[in-house]
Amino acid sequence: MSGGLVRIWGFIRKEIISVLRQPRLVVTLILGPFLILVLFGLGYRDRPPAFKTELVLPSEQAGLASADLGEAFGSSIELVRTSYDAEEARNRLNRGELDLLIIAPDNAVETIEQGNRADFVVAHTEVDPVLRATINLLSRLSIDEINRRVITRVIERALEEVETIDAGIGQLRAITGELVSALEAGDQQRAEDLRADLDEGLLGADQNASSDALYESVGEALGTESGTSLSNLQQDVAEIDLDDPSAVDDIRRVDSSLGELETQLEQAQTVPPEILVSPFNAEISEMARVPATPALFYGPGALALLIQHLAVTFAALSLVKEKQLGLVEVFRVSPLGVSEALTGKYIAFTVIAGAVAAVLSGAMLVFGARVDDPGIFALIMTLMIIASLGLGFLLSTVARTDTQAVQYSMMILLVSIFFTGFVLPLQQLIAPIQVISFLLPATYGILALHELMFRAAEVEPVIIGGLGVYAAVLAVAAWWGMRQDVAKAD
Repeated sequence: MSGGLVRIWGFIRKEIISVLRQPRLVVTLILGPFLILVLFGLGYRDRPPAFKTELVLPSEQAGLASADLGEAFGSSIELVRTSYDAEEARNRLNRGELDLLIIAPDNAVETIEQGNRADFVVAHTEVDPVLRATINLLSRLSIDEINRRVITRVIERALEEVETIDAGIGQLRAITGELVSALEAGDQQRAEDLRADLDEGLLGADQNASSDALYESVGEALGTESGTSLSNLQQDVAEIDLDDPSAVDDIRRVDSSLGELETQLEQAQTVPPEILVSPFNAEISEMARVPATPALFYGPGALALLIQHLAVTFAALSLVKEKQLGLVEVFRVSPLGVSEALTGKYIAFTVIAGAVAAVLSGAMLVFGARVDDPGIFALIMTLMIIASLGLGFLLSTVARTDTQAVQYSMMILLVSIFFTGFVLPLQQLIAPIQVISFLLPATYGILALHELMFRAAEVEPVIIGGLGVYAAVLAVAAWWGMRQDVAKAD
């Protein structure tokens, strides 16, 4: 056993010394990834620049206020110009002078009166799918804001009318009070005259109103089963028989209905029009530890990709170089076994990759990242390094030259960028494609680091366990592949 340990230690020293003899390589491996993370953090913007936009109105006399529309479009749309020639504006868009072109609808009022929607046309030449989705979202939000402003103005005018009707309701209630007194006193002629005045007042108020539905909807919106309509009250008053003893109760019910309507209208005037249009709001409660900057969010993913690429490349080149130098034949005639050689390489490259990971992790902490459990963090990084080394050793059984080893390593890195959740969430990949994701060590690393650093939660045991099983399977596969290479060397 002591002899085996000595041989393993010999391989550890060999691999570490071979790396340290190349100071430029060491500097590149440590400073290179660090500079990449720094440049990414400094250069990344969490939102794209505002889209330079031109607004085309139907004519100079169009009833659309471009200033109001500019506010409705929001800060992500920069309104740089207002014009009235759609064809010329399209030419400017095609020449690249604009990012967006918004053409307001012509004859919008006539179109709406015919029961159709008036369409704003949003034209662009963007081909990036992310930016196209952003433009579509901004367009819908902007049109919703324009609709909200139009409805707000309609309600403002309706409430102005409500003030006039509300004042008349008080006079009508005064008449109903006098009418009740006249009936109780038995003054029939006075009662007839007052009912005529009440009927005339209700008719006048009803004619001044835009629609009875206004009052009914106000009542319904404020929680009553149905609002009170002036036309219904007018009909109720006309059907009252003043000679009937129950006429007093009927008039009192009319007065009560007028009182309810008056209260409803007063309540309606106390609510701002913009609240009536948009009564609900969304309050966002973020339960996760949100990174201070988007760069911090991508930091763990970049760290996982860089460490995986480093380990895969080291492992692949190490065995390929030995095959090219003919050292594989030595394993057949020397007491050094495949298991001892592979163990020494695993330990040596784990130490080297772990040192680089420690430096880069420290850089993330300096920039504001938080790690509540350093032990779990170290375990994740160690397992990911071991799994990546196994993948690199496995690649070396396929590669025959240094060039092939580097090409295979770059291919693994390219696949990892798209399939590990670094660029797009794994949930956006269909299930069969996610199988590719979980054949990459960085996938487990990114999932675990996000849980640990951002959600401040315990990492799912299945993630750590899966990464451990994956590392063990690759180690066995690398051992078997190396045994096959030794056998072929006979």
